Amino acid sequence: MATIAQHVINALRLLDIDTLFCLPGKQNDDFFDALVDARDIRPIHARHEQGAAYMALGATQATGRPSAFCVVPGPGMFNAGAALMSGYWGNARMLAIVGQIPSNALGRGWGVLHEMPDQTAVLDQVTKHTESITDTTRAVVQIQQALDSLVSGRPRPVSIEIAADLWAMEATGSLEIPRVAMPTVDRSHLESAAAELSAAQRPLIVVGGGAQDASDEILALARRLDAPVTTRRMGHGVVPTSDPHYVPLPVGRDLWAQADVVLAIGTRLEFPLLHWGTDDELTLIKVDVDADELDRHGATTLGIHGDAAAVCAALTETTTERPAERLFDLGRRKAAFVSSIAHLQPQIDYLSAIRSGLPDDGVIVEDVTQIGFAAHLAFDFRSSRTFLSSGPAGTLGAGFGTGLGAKVALGDRAVVTVTGDGGFLFGATELASAVQHDIASVTIVFNDGAYGNVRRIQRQTYGDARVIASDLVNPDLVAFAESFGAIGLRAESPIELTNLLADALATNAPAIIDVPVAEMPDPWPLLRMGRVRGED
Repeated sequence: MATIAQHVINALRLLDIDTLFCLPGKQNDDFFDALVDARDIRPIHARHEQGAAYMALGATQATGRPSAFCVVPGPGMFNAGAALMSGYWGNARMLAIVGQIPSNALGRGWGVLHEMPDQTAVLDQVTKHTESITDTTRAVVQIQQALDSLVSGRPRPVSIEIAADLWAMEATGSLEIPRVAMPTVDRSHLESAAAELSAAQRPLIVVGGGAQDASDEILALARRLDAPVTTRRMGHGVVPTSDPHYVPLPVGRDLWAQADVVLAIGTRLEFPLLHWGTDDELTLIKVDVDADELDRHGATTLGIHGDAAAVCAALTETTTERPAERLFDLGRRKAAFVSSIAHLQPQIDYLSAIRSGLPDDGVIVEDVTQIGFAAHLAFDFRSSRTFLSSGPAGTLGAGFGTGLGAKVALGDRAVVTVTGDGGFLFGATELASAVQHDIASVTIVFNDGAYGNVRRIQRQTYGDARVIASDLVNPDLVAFAESFGAIGLRAESPIELTNLLADALATNAPAIIDVPVAEMPDPWPLLRMGRVRGED
């Protein structure tokens, strides 16, 4: 019989995971002792549990495949919690392997090392499935259930807790290849949706992070329906910005006002439903693998529970083809939009510099920063899974670790993280991990000496005299990077950034590019736009 530690290691193999992001500790000692013999699984140990968990986040977001991290209970779990929350909202198949206090101490309140009253209850808030293994009798069954959940349905984190004294104990049974379960599409719903879309005069498609693996199918459907496609956050790149049917979010809002049928694919549709409004003249069709999202706001006319790619392929086969009559108007609207954002400088020029240095399949990772906000409007996204974000979690400081994990998973493909000085210093010590493990991700730090978004909101809302707790004193980031053995560079302009980014990517080593900037124009009026349908 295998020990529980050996079963968990085998679980990683069955998930085709060859890298474990981790930070060892007392409650997991027996697990790491077993990992010594698993030469096919590479441990990448971080300097903080948040770094390990963010790396797992980046690895799964970049590939769509499961990733895993391992941390101790209590403070270790809490340190990883922000990344789990980001993964919960950011479509991440992360397996969290979390230690637990000895089984005989559970629920006793003895105050043993790393004890907390109910760790499982906390994990329940940031995962879609949690297994707490407290004896050997059902251990293998519980691990199998966790694996099956991880690969099925909506991509979200799954956790397994193992009591410290159980790792080295034998458990009967064997694991199987995880069983993928996806909803069966209701044919009548599909036919009703096809009829509505075929009859539509002004259809609009809105895609989100749940559509990342349905690019070809969505493009085919958009062309068949002559329907514009808009998106925000992790739906970027599902339809390339260069495609004639793609429109940026503000143009999408204008078209929302006129649309008779909206097809929402893999998106919570938060902005349109909460800010743009609906009325009785709008037919809303939602496609989602998560049944809870089909009518969360009570505005859906028809919900289709299913995988985005499968549903869109079926709709393309069953809808009536329309001639491409809207492309001239869409082109005119997009040209007007480009003119309307010309004031967003230097963001646009810096984004152009990044785009020029990044290969078509290169990945850009967004932290919560001004350049990241502007990227939603002005970056040229060319393919799916090339824009990574913490999504609605809006996790300041997530970018650097996420970028490292993405680079580990993608190998030779370029990964560039865009962050600010505030967010970068949340996890900047992971430079040590990057150097130790040869993770050649490039990080661009736009350095304004502040929590820039916080400071601007304070000024706009309360006035210049009411700014508080938002200015920062930073180290010399070039010297900081070099002190770790990484490459440190400084770009004073977009032209310099173009050249230095090319140099940094070519070195194939961890690199930090410090970009000193002043306060930038506010892109949020173009992102948070008000109602265009229905009553206020």
